[in-house]
Amino acid sequence: MLLLASGFSPAAHAEEPQNAPASTSSGVSEVLDSLVTTTYFKDDQFQLAAPGGTREAFPSQFVPQFSDGVYSDRIAEMARRSEFKFVYNDHVKGFIRLYAVDKRKQVSKMLGLTRIYFPLIEEKLREYNIPAEMKYLVIVESGLNPTAVSRAGARGLWQFMSGTGRMYGLQSSSFIEDRYDPYKATVAACEHLRDLYDTFGDWFLVLAAYNSGAGNVKKAIRASGGAYDYWQIWPYLPQETRGYVPAFIAVSYVMNYHKEHNIRPLEPGTLYTETERVPIKSALTFEQLQETIGVSAEDLRFLNPQYKVGLIPSPGSDSRMLRLPKRYVDPFRQREQEIYAYHADRAREREQLYALVREQERQDGGEVTGTRARKTHVVRKGETLATVARRFQVPVSQLIQWNNLKSGRVKPGQSLVIFKAKGDSNSGKATSSRIKGKKGKRGEAKVSSSKARGKGKGLAKSKVSGKKKAKEGKGTTKKGKTARSGARKHRGR
Repeated sequence: MLLLASGFSPAAHAEEPQNAPASTSSGVSEVLDSLVTTTYFKDDQFQLAAPGGTREAFPSQFVPQFSDGVYSDRIAEMARRSEFKFVYNDHVKGFIRLYAVDKRKQVSKMLGLTRIYFPLIEEKLREYNIPAEMKYLVIVESGLNPTAVSRAGARGLWQFMSGTGRMYGLQSSSFIEDRYDPYKATVAACEHLRDLYDTFGDWFLVLAAYNSGAGNVKKAIRASGGAYDYWQIWPYLPQETRGYVPAFIAVSYVMNYHKEHNIRPLEPGTLYTETERVPIKSALTFEQLQETIGVSAEDLRFLNPQYKVGLIPSPGSDSRMLRLPKRYVDPFRQREQEIYAYHADRAREREQLYALVREQERQDGGEVTGTRARKTHVVRKGETLATVARRFQVPVSQLIQWNNLKSGRVKPGQSLVIFKAKGDSNSGKATSSRIKGKKGKRGEAKVSSSKARGKGKGLAKSKVSGKKKAKEGKGTTKKGKTARSGARKHRGR
């Protein structure tokens, strides 16, 4: 039920705003819709309304809207308290309607999710001397879904492409996806944002570069005659990036004024302050933890999405951390060795599979891509996962992912899903066109649309020469940077 609040001007809203670039608006909508369709955040994890309600005694279905003057005054007040040059204009207005009217249910859920992820993000932003409002970027990027995946392959809260993620130390394999790790991805994002600020010295330009890449922003600056102001270079930016900063301003506004818009947060089942990270010293499965100290595997998956199949591999030279509800931290520490020993064969079996997959990935040099047809293969007597993979010339890692396998064993009669290139009539061979080619030169990576998460549309592909300096590299979700001498820390700036 759409009703009018005090300060609402019918004349100002006589028509639907036609101001946000359609592709950006569509992409933001898809990010928000993914919170409804994803299996990662189940509805029963958001049953209770968070305390505090709304600022006014509005009926639950009341949807306030306000005059342009009210919006302008509120955003001007935000600007007075921030390093961001927040402004209100027609572009921002369209996104405010999207968040505050059209997608209210999703915004309610995101308000609840802020209680899980914002304490971590705010802590790291302070550490890197980045304005606190930058936390709203993850809402534009992923809708606060740490397992969000774009069509171009950008992943996680901060939507890193694999190449850029590697530049900032994020590991990606069949078993581990650091881009899904809220902690590691947030640290990497802070380093990247500081690098961009070192280049441009303006936070709106940093946002534009995060979306379209530093190279595109520099081109727009040159085309504008050397202006280092987002709104002056706006006409020269890619179309999708023209809507990116307005969407960020609108998100910042709605997060600050959700009570005035009668948007009620939903309380998530687990809060960040109720969890703690513990180091893992040996291979471990979620089932071992569930069967020894009673923490549910579902909660472990929710808190540790980076462990894609419920296995924490042996740390080796890499550190492995596990986030637990605080009530399970002491039982874990008291029984740690017992937990590692409990059904250790399960962890060892998966560990062996992990090693096999890593070797297979090194040999393959890429992943299966392209247009594929689904095929079902029934395992025959004497066949193993490796022999099936060789027969169809696909990576073992792909078989594991396609079939959600938790061990390296297959049994006669077991059905395996295999995706074959369409038109490939040979059941025992796969054409080389199904395998992604060799990796590009260092510094080259595909460009994707940062704002189109989950099922968003990708930005046109582009490349940047590896010979260019790191700061010429493209944005987090678009282009990888050239090799860096090391991840620079920017604490205390």
